[in-house]
Amino acid sequence: MKDQKINFKLKTFLVFLSLSILFWMLIKLSKTYSSEVVFRVEYSNLEVAKALQSEPIKEITASIVSTGFNMISYKLRKKKITIDLSSISHRKGSKYYYLPNNHLPELQNQLDAETQVERVFQDSIFFHLGINKTKKIPIELDVDFQFKLGYNYVGEILLSPDSIQITGPETQLDTIHKLITEKLKLLEVSAKINTKIGLQISKYDKISFSETEVLVTVKVDKFTEGSLTVPFNILNLPSNYSITTFPDEVKVIYQVALSNFNKITKENTKVICDFKNSENNGLTYLIPKLQAQSGLITSVRIVPDKIEFLIEKK
Repeated sequence: MKDQKINFKLKTFLVFLSLSILFWMLIKLSKTYSSEVVFRVEYSNLEVAKALQSEPIKEITASIVSTGFNMISYKLRKKKITIDLSSISHRKGSKYYYLPNNHLPELQNQLDAETQVERVFQDSIFFHLGINKTKKIPIELDVDFQFKLGYNYVGEILLSPDSIQITGPETQLDTIHKLITEKLKLLEVSAKINTKIGLQISKYDKISFSETEVLVTVKVDKFTEGSLTVPFNILNLPSNYSITTFPDEVKVIYQVALSNFNKITKENTKVICDFKNSENNGLTYLIPKLQAQSGLITSVRIVPDKIEFLIEKK
């Protein structure tokens, strides 16, 4: 029984002690204090024709007077202050500045009514302003195509669009000369490629893009080996000389897409030998070369790759 009375008295004492501490804290927090507080800074009302060329400060420190309740709130979570850029002053060229202590009422109006801003420790906030600029930038494709055995791409790799318009601060745009796509890696390719791929633009936070992805189109076909036996022409042979070659024809061996196989003919496969080239390099043979290699064929070999000859004066 005696223990129960002691426990009751102890509990009563603790309740009154807790209430006393609570009332004491409420009284203390309702009073006003002066302290330094850090605010997040955002910017508004920048002229449409102008753009920030570099990132201004994102935080300011101010001395404020407010209730203890507000102080705890300001300390636990940084409040946002918006600076009106229509109030900035021109310094020189593209340099501007803002004097926050000249605009304390504007800053204070954004805070609790019980809060008074005494001063901002950053006397000046500087800005580098320029004009927004637009220019056309080519797109470069970053690819890793691995084709299935016997397959390859035909013609050109097409991008749509192959260039885009970008708009932003002139100091940034002047450093950008091309944009690269994200890596496009495809394995065991055996059919036409027709896919969209994004651009590497995440690092450009102040630039807008007319497109953020491009369409990649690649014609793919099965390749086979083809060959033609064709005569060759000799260039730069002096007019007072005649020449006999061994042999007088060569075999052109190449890889070609099945869809283009019948497009490769003797008529559009021209081989030449430059006599002057052999003469200048002291060679006793001619070197056969394709006069103009068709874009339809790849991996071209000419057999034989050396042409013996006899030359005599007329």
